[in-house]
Amino acid sequence: MDAHASAEGINRAFYDKAYGASTLLQILVKHCVSYDQLSKTRRNLRLARLIPDFSTALSVLDYGFGHGTLLFRMPPRHRVSGVELSEAALQNAAKLAGFLRRPTTLHSPDGLESAPADLVFDLICCSHVLEHVPDDVRLLRQFHARLRPRGHLLINLPINEVWDDPNHVRRYSAETAARALEANGFRVEQIVEADALSGWLLLRDQQSRAPARYALRAMRMMLALLPVVVLDRLESILLQQHEPQQLLILAQKV
Repeated sequence: MDAHASAEGINRAFYDKAYGASTLLQILVKHCVSYDQLSKTRRNLRLARLIPDFSTALSVLDYGFGHGTLLFRMPPRHRVSGVELSEAALQNAAKLAGFLRRPTTLHSPDGLESAPADLVFDLICCSHVLEHVPDDVRLLRQFHARLRPRGHLLINLPINEVWDDPNHVRRYSAETAARALEANGFRVEQIVEADALSGWLLLRDQQSRAPARYALRAMRMMLALLPVVVLDRLESILLQQHEPQQLLILAQKV
């Protein structure tokens, strides 16, 4: 077994366990009150709205959609597709698509790779995926091939992590991520570093005992309901000494 297949198998087992046995209610809770999910989703959407054609009907692919929080928050005018390595995540997304009555095309990574060459998209979103895959260049080249001329790629990467995630095979900075995009046929249009709050919450959780952790969970739920502009304002006032945890880049195919 080669390194790529081995890493893919490890990732699949990890995420099947993470997404497995989820009821529709649990899936909906992730969509409504999970700060981890919504902090990424809302920032991704805010950056996506900078695309000139975003107000029209686009074909959108969410690669590595996880709980589907971003996938199913795309405006209904868009035709949405998703890719996930985890069979459990694919099953959960199918449940949610049926509940929301949202036509959605779902693929495994192998299914997308073997799809006809004319399957292309106007926008590909890839949130917290590139740091997991053994060959990020290969994936960026696949994105380039699956985008229409002048299509857009939106990536979200963890930065300044406050703990070592064993499932991450590399770290990025704004400079290294931009160089990787430019070397593989993209022109970077916007770079945003945001979300100091996630790191602060994670540190508090690691340092707290059970009663305080319950209070932190309640705080996370409350924060998940706040608009991004409010969260940004809170961070600018209270967390100036904490580093951002998300790197968002919007790039165009050239």
